[in-house]
Amino acid sequence: MTRSSLIRSALAACLLLAPVTQLSAHSEDAASKPILVELFSSQSCGNCPDANETLIDIASDPNVFPIVWSVSYWEYLGVKEPYATPEVQARQRRYADRFDLRGPYTPQVVIDGSRQNSGNDESAIREKMALAEHEKTPKMALSFSDDSVMISSDELAGPSEVWLIGYIPGVTQLTPEAGRNSGKKLRHLNLATSLKKIGNWDGIEPERYDVACQDAACLVVVQESATGEILDFSLVPAVSG
Repeated sequence: MTRSSLIRSALAACLLLAPVTQLSAHSEDAASKPILVELFSSQSCGNCPDANETLIDIASDPNVFPIVWSVSYWEYLGVKEPYATPEVQARQRRYADRFDLRGPYTPQVVIDGSRQNSGNDESAIREKMALAEHEKTPKMALSFSDDSVMISSDELAGPSEVWLIGYIPGVTQLTPEAGRNSGKKLRHLNLATSLKKIGNWDGIEPERYDVACQDAACLVVVQESATGEILDFSLVPAVSG
């Protein structure tokens, strides 16, 4: 099975609330590469329910893998975010710095680490996705064995950070009991449950990293340190036995 067909299978499984297997950001037989689309959202953000639905619509694109991050800075309105963590807050702050924003906001969409947009403007998001899909990045290999991954590339890549993202595959529905969205059923596609930096990669020599997944599903992301651009990503295969 080619990598492009793997991501199509993974996305179909996500939308059907089923577990997913493996994908990689580099397609061997397609003109465009799969991209990671991150949505920073909150149960207390008035504009976030529509952005959550926009992400679900966007995920029908076979080249898109979505992740929803919960942020905690709206918790003063009375709703606790069960999956908001300091690591997620720091990730969004780094994006704010890279995109020269005044600060983090919701709903924010980040496309392959290289572009950002309001989560409610589907047309603009799709335009930026189209640009990201055709950007050239070093062709890489993420090879899994048991609870580890070997990262390598035949092309020179920049120094990068390697992240392990835990998430709940498919749609998770949350119903806040307070705040602006009280009583509403909010749908989150691939809701992130953990974020851990598992190492740095020099972009030159092959290197192995521990990717023992403690969540329902996990994603490995290789992200260029200087620019934040996503160089590659892949689902962590379930370990049998």
